[in-house]
Amino acid sequence: MNPEVQRDIDADRCTLTVFMTAGDAGAGAAYWQERENGPRAAYALMADARDRWDAKTVTFGDYAVRYESLAGRPDVALAFVRSPDGGGGGFPSNNSESLMELYQGALPEIHSVDGQNTYTKAGLAAMLLDVMETFQPDTIHTLDYSDKNIGADHSDHRAAAYLAFDAHRKYRTPHSIGAYMAYGVDTLPANVFYTVDDRKMDVFMAYAVHDSKVCQTTGACRNGAYDIRSFRQYRNAGEQGGGQNVMPLATVSASSGGNVTKAVDGLTSGGPVAPGNEWTTSGGKAGSWIYGRFANVQTIDRVVLYDRPNPTDQVTSGKLTFSDGSAVTVGALPNTGEGKVVTFPARTVWSLKFTVTGVSAGTRNTGLAEMQTFATSVAPQATVTVSSQNVATNQQAAKAVDGYTAGQGFPTNREWATAGGKAGSWLKLSWLKPQSIAKVVLYDRSNGSDQITGGKLTFSDGSSVNVPPLPNYGTPLTVSFSKRTVTSMTFTVTTVSAATRNVGLAEIQVEAPR
Repeated sequence: MNPEVQRDIDADRCTLTVFMTAGDAGAGAAYWQERENGPRAAYALMADARDRWDAKTVTFGDYAVRYESLAGRPDVALAFVRSPDGGGGGFPSNNSESLMELYQGALPEIHSVDGQNTYTKAGLAAMLLDVMETFQPDTIHTLDYSDKNIGADHSDHRAAAYLAFDAHRKYRTPHSIGAYMAYGVDTLPANVFYTVDDRKMDVFMAYAVHDSKVCQTTGACRNGAYDIRSFRQYRNAGEQGGGQNVMPLATVSASSGGNVTKAVDGLTSGGPVAPGNEWTTSGGKAGSWIYGRFANVQTIDRVVLYDRPNPTDQVTSGKLTFSDGSAVTVGALPNTGEGKVVTFPARTVWSLKFTVTGVSAGTRNTGLAEMQTFATSVAPQATVTVSSQNVATNQQAAKAVDGYTAGQGFPTNREWATAGGKAGSWLKLSWLKPQSIAKVVLYDRSNGSDQITGGKLTFSDGSSVNVPPLPNYGTPLTVSFSKRTVTSMTFTVTTVSAATRNVGLAEIQVEAPR
């Protein structure tokens, strides 16, 4: 994932790198302790600072780990988890324990090589989530979590990536995550320019001095796998997190190509890394389109488009058209696998269409690796708790913030229903970061019996707003109020219809002021 990390450091972005394993290779303490000096030296070089670090022990989740910040650049930090370097099956010196065996459930726990921690799979995922919630990153780089073929890479790389991805899915602050290939880049075309590669090799050599198991001179490294990898950086997958991507909720169609659903499958990689994960037209160029229609209206303000990241096919311009008649012009999509983020004033729509208006000269089959569309509601970023929920009928609390406003009528219920709750039932949204909000949209359960006839919104700042009756057949009720900045909001049902048996909500949306 370098030169990406180098760019972050050059831009003075706060950068924390978490090393999940000690990289001990079963060779004992002297080897892994010296090897940790490698990233220290490499990161100091990337930051143009002296190789001096301020170290302390910091607790994330249930585990105390070593945390070090660069003395001349405290915004550059390293954390060492020190789980055993397992090589898949582990080494005798570490009781044959490995991170992958832990992740796959073959072992209930593993032990750090420094003897300080006993790790479980759930505990490590919670630890990484705590790291994210503590440092609030807007960008997460990790290794390749998209390809379950473990043999294509080191098992520790895979396991660490899977754990990071699991944590990302629970991290509610808006952010992006990218999955970068490691050993698998060997067979792919070079895509790092020479001057950047030269810097990348210098950084590797600063590390290599402290690792006796890798090449020790530039000449030796230039004639082996490390030279091949220095010319390559491939992002194999990625997605936006924290916000709510509603594109998978849409029914999609396209001008040509039978694989249009691959554009909304959550995998942004595409060819040449994963050509099966993309929408490809049949000879389409300018004029090709992809269309998505939602089962219920969505309020959106951002679309992310991922081109097919191959050397020939590239979208150089396009246009987003919405069901309300509005349109947004789109510039060239990056040809490297990165997403093109298109923002616009929020609009409430039933559908959207992306039309390709220009392509590169070499394009033969235009298409997209992925198309993401984000709703404006901050409710999905919150932790949802409720007075009760009906688990037996699959009508849990999380369904109130899943993007479906219609409630029943889908293959599975998409609404929150209490277990016999009436007046006094409540739903609470809690955010890790303060949210400035000015509007709440409530959708009642769209059936003939259960209806909320009165309610109250109570905010963490002590203020409250009364809520009138909700329409009983899926029509939204919008409650607007003066802007307030809060960390939680509770909706309490104060009155219900006489026929109500299990009060609840199909959806609750919370909007920032516009």
